[in-house]
Parts: sequence; structure tokens; C-alpha cells
Amino acid sequence: MKKRRILAVILTGIILAVCMPGIYVPASAGSISRISQKKAADKVQWPAGPKKKSLSSDSAILMELSTGQILYKKNINKKHYPASITKILTAMLTAENCSNNEVVTFSEAAVYGIEAGSSTVYTEVDEKLTIEQCLYAIMLESANEVCLGVGEYISGTADAFVDKMNERVKELGLKGTHFNNPNGLPDPKHYTTAYDMAVIAREAMKNPTFRKVVGTRSYQMPKTNKHKARFWNNHHQMVNGYQWPKYEYKYCIGGKTGYTNISRNTLVTYAEKDGMELVCVIMRADGPKQGEPNEYTDTTSLLNFGFENYRKYTVDEQTSDINKDLFNNYDSYFDSDASPIHLASESSVVLPKGVELTQAKQKVSYDKDVKLKTGDNIIGSVTYSYGGRVVGSTDIIYTKKEDSAGRHLDAASREAVGEEIQELKDSAKKDKEKENIWRKWRKVKDAMVGFFKISAVRVVLLVIAVAAVAALLIFLLRHVQMPRLRRRRRRSSGGYRSRRARRRNARHSHNHWSSGGSGRRRTRRNMSKYYERKPVKSSSPRERRNRGLTYHKNHKKTRESFGKNFFDF
Repeated sequence: MKKRRILAVILTGIILAVCMPGIYVPASAGSISRISQKKAADKVQWPAGPKKKSLSSDSAILMELSTGQILYKKNINKKHYPASITKILTAMLTAENCSNNEVVTFSEAAVYGIEAGSSTVYTEVDEKLTIEQCLYAIMLESANEVCLGVGEYISGTADAFVDKMNERVKELGLKGTHFNNPNGLPDPKHYTTAYDMAVIAREAMKNPTFRKVVGTRSYQMPKTNKHKARFWNNHHQMVNGYQWPKYEYKYCIGGKTGYTNISRNTLVTYAEKDGMELVCVIMRADGPKQGEPNEYTDTTSLLNFGFENYRKYTVDEQTSDINKDLFNNYDSYFDSDASPIHLASESSVVLPKGVELTQAKQKVSYDKDVKLKTGDNIIGSVTYSYGGRVVGSTDIIYTKKEDSAGRHLDAASREAVGEEIQELKDSAKKDKEKENIWRKWRKVKDAMVGFFKISAVRVVLLVIAVAAVAALLIFLLRHVQMPRLRRRRRRSSGGYRSRRARRRNARHSHNHWSSGGSGRRRTRRNMSKYYERKPVKSSSPRERRNRGLTYHKNHKKTRESFGKNFFDF
């Protein structure tokens, strides 16, 4: 019984030693719903950008312009004072709401409404500048009073223009930004993030007037009613390195600088190479006067990383099969050159170099509730993903004209198209039902996985498992005959293997002699033949005194330990 207890204790200890490390394994950091997305992302090795500690900036982002894909990020949602890069939104709204030839007359509130020592082109009261000249003053010389002047011209007051800026921020879906003035001077209620600023900069680049102004190296300002002709330089040293030539970047196509004592250096930079345009935003960085790294070395490092590790694909040129799959049900009814359905003009996908476009997954979705109107209508979208990330998307456009129905389809063709569309809807419905089933199964599976990753559940399951194993061991020990493990004993002298055997033989011999045996008297053997008679050679007086016969007794050759005289009496 003691051996069984020892064995049970040993087995229980082994089970506990194996199972205990699993108790303290923490659950995954992400939520259960993101487990399936991470599996795909983990299989893809994305290019690794510069180490975050190597950058002087507190926040940084690198974004591809056509797709909005983020190629590098560092604290992109951390709020900072933007300083003069605020003027990107000011210039964008000015270019969108005004024509270049409109004239702005500066008021006293605009001219004197800035802090002493801030950036200015020394505009005077009642001075007249065109909108184009104002844009150059804002983007090249970072003129704060000009921002106030165009704000008053567009919205009536600078405060009303600020409200317009914040409305546009909401339209872009940005939640980490709020502006309190149009020029970026320090204000506790004036802040943004690197990500939000990149989105604003991307949107601004869609305006051709803004694109022209932001990439201008220098501008010859003609004389006005208050000033003579002047010469303005772009302060961005990667565009025009008139102060720091070593930072000039040959692929740079524009940008905007910013600086205040509170915000430190901020920088927005556009660059283009091999048809791919990037925008880089740097927040709260050192400047060239502080040495390197600084805002320009950070930007150069990030732009080089993007151009060296990513490639842009144009969907329309590279993937004719996508258009074929999308429109194959309408080929017999629509003329390819005059088809009202087409993809948006800017249809791009950005992938790591070495990855082909065919490796990206394509998903086509349609908007069933769209109401068609004359002109271009977005009726759906095509989204591309790779490794769990969205790498590009484009809109499906339907161009409706007043005579489009009569020109493209007659009644019979319209009926046939309707039948095919209904078949497509039925097929899509079946696919959606299958997808819903798989989605429910994945939810159940993910829920089960998440449930078993809870530490308390693991502890309970472990206790139950140990109790079950212990019960099984007790049952086996009580009802199953265990093999006896005995140590092999050393063979004792006398020819017997064990003490029990010797005792049994003694009892047998005793019973035999006491009963008279087999009827005849047993006699002992004469063992004298085992004793050798040896003559003694007397060579010394001592030996001659002991003259006689001696007997050599080899007791090991016999079972008895008695002498010769005992056997011969």
C-alpha cells in the first residue's frame, strides 16, 4: 500500500509540472475579432523602416498620395501644435473657393492682427493682392497677416473662416484636429496629429492651383499699390536649399515648413519618383541649427525608405482581367468606348517591391441604394488587400446622360440585361449566405479560442483534469493487481537461494529423520579421501621434535566443517 501511494504522488507531481506553465500564459493583446486579420498579416514580411530612435521627430508619418496607404508611422495619433503647416489647409480652402484673379484688400484687423516678430511680408492697410499672390505669400513666405486677409475675404471674418476650416476637417473624418486661427500661431485650442495633417496634405494636393504653388522654388512678386516688386523664396530647404544646400532633395515636389518655440520644427514634404507620390509629415523635431538628425534628415530617410521598398501599380494598365470580370455581363450591350460604367481615373495599388499585383486580393462591392442622377455616379468600389492591409481602392463610376438609355439599350436589350442582373443578384445572395455561415462559424471559433485563453478558465480546467487523473489512479491502484517489484537478493552461502528455502529444507530433513526415512539407515560418507597425507621433511631440530604425520585440511572442498577423526570413529 505504501508503494502505491508513493507511485500516485510521483505521477501527480509529473502532471502538475507539465500543466502548470500554461496557467500564466496571458491572453493575446488584441481583441478576439482581430485574430483572423493578424494571421494574414503575420505571414507577410513588410519592409521595416528607420528605427524610431534614429529620428529626431516626436511624430512622423509617410503616406502614399493616390491610395492613402501608410508606409511608415511613429506616434501618428499624438497631438501637437502644428505651427505654420496649418497654412496648407488655409491655402487649400482659398484655392477651392476663389479664382486666381480675384483681389483681396487688406484691412487693419488683418495687418495688425499678428504677433510681433512672426512671419510676414509686411502687407499694409488697403494694400491689394490677387488670390494667386496671396497663395504664394502664404506658402513661400509663410505670411501670417495674409492668412487673416484671405480668411476675411472668403468668410467675412477670420473666426468664420476658422469655422470653415474645422468643418472641412470633420468632412475628412479627422478626430484629432482642431484649429483656432488660420495661420498656426500658438493657441491651446489649436492642435493636430501627424496622421490628420497627412490626410489634409493629401487632400490639398488634389487641387491643381495648390499643387503649382506648393512646388514653386521662388516667386517674383510684382509691385502693388503699396510696395515695389519683391522676390520671395520657398523656405523649405528640400525644395530650395538657399540656406542649407546639402538638404535639397531632387525628388521633392513641394512642402511647407513650420516653427514656433512651443511646437518646435514641423515639416510637410511632397516627393515623386517613378510615378509614385509620397507625403511625409514631421512633428516636433530639431532643426538644422541643432545639428543632425533634424527635420530634413528625418524626411529624407523616410522618403528614401518609401521609394526603395514600395512600388505603385496602375490598375487600368496592369490588370485588364479585372475590367473583364467586372463588365463581362454587359459586353454585348455596351460599346467599350462609350460604356457608362468605368473605374475612376486614379486606380492604383501600392505593394512592397517583389510582390506582384496578382498576389493582392480583390473585393468588388456595390451600393444598392445609390440614386442615379445626370453625370458621374459612384455605384461601388474595388478594394485591394495584401497581408491583411488595404493597399489600394478605386470607385466604380456610372455616367448617366439624358439620352443614354435610348442610345445604348432598346427595350429587348434592357429586358435581357435585367434578367442577367437578376441572376447576378441571386448568385451574390447565395455567396453572401455562404459567407454569413462561415462568418458565424469563425465568430464561434474565435469566441471559443478567446474563452480558453482566459486564465481563470485555464485554472478551473486544470483542476478538473488533475482531479480526473487522480481519481483514475486511485481506481487503478484499488482494483488492478500491480506487478510486485522485488529486489534480487544476493545468493547466500551453502547452496540455497533464500532463507525461506533453507528453512524449508531443514523442516524436510527433520521430518525425514524423525519418521525413519525410507526404511533403511542412512550412513555418512567417508570423507577421508579428501584429506591428503603428506610426509614431513625434518630439516631442523624443531621439525624433528614434531616428527610425525600432519594432515592438510581443505574445508572448502566439502560441505562439512569437521575434521577427519570425526568421520572415522
